[in-house]
Amino acid sequence: MLQQKSSTLSNLRMNKQQDIQNFIIDLVWLVASSIFSALAVNWIFIFTGLAPGGITGMSIILSTVTHIPVSVMTLCISVPLLLLSFFVLGTSFGFKTVFVIIMNPLMMAIVPEIDITGIFANINPIIQQVIAALLGGVLVGLAVGLALNHEGATGGTDVIALLIHHYLKKVQVQTILFLLDGIVVILSGIISKDFMVAVFSLISLVVINRVITWFTNHGYTKRK
Repeated sequence: MLQQKSSTLSNLRMNKQQDIQNFIIDLVWLVASSIFSALAVNWIFIFTGLAPGGITGMSIILSTVTHIPVSVMTLCISVPLLLLSFFVLGTSFGFKTVFVIIMNPLMMAIVPEIDITGIFANINPIIQQVIAALLGGVLVGLAVGLALNHEGATGGTDVIALLIHHYLKKVQVQTILFLLDGIVVILSGIISKDFMVAVFSLISLVVINRVITWFTNHGYTKRK
């Protein structure tokens, strides 16, 4: 009986160590998520005026109106969602979401603002915007996809989408997210009074949705 008890304790210790290891690995990937998000904002979106939905899009829209830095606006939008993520989606999810919320503005402050769209300055402006929308969409899609894949969120519409999905299991997370972000895209067009901005933002949003769907089909299974 003592041997069985010892074996049980040993298994518990091993499981705890494995849980800690997995948690640390998740945090590393969440840092990568924040880096991708910062690259999308500081290298593309702030120079093009595109607002591809989510916390990134909301931050850019409100930053344009209020002249508050995007990094500060990102933090201000994210905080109210924290309590809901803790209480409804669990402590681990809530902690990881807090981690991403802290890392996102930090990475935005660290990553230098470089207008990489200038590389395509000699081509047609419309094609230039399309390329920017595609590249930005891939980067944001990677950011959100990585966060979701490691049981976290960026603290924006992805949290709202997960909260809705928690009660409406039949509706996929990426579908809810696409609809929510679509609202942000429409608002970006209204605020900027530029229909083309909304069109290019929608292109970016479609790319984001496809990248997130890829993550959903290749690993993100725990909250489907």
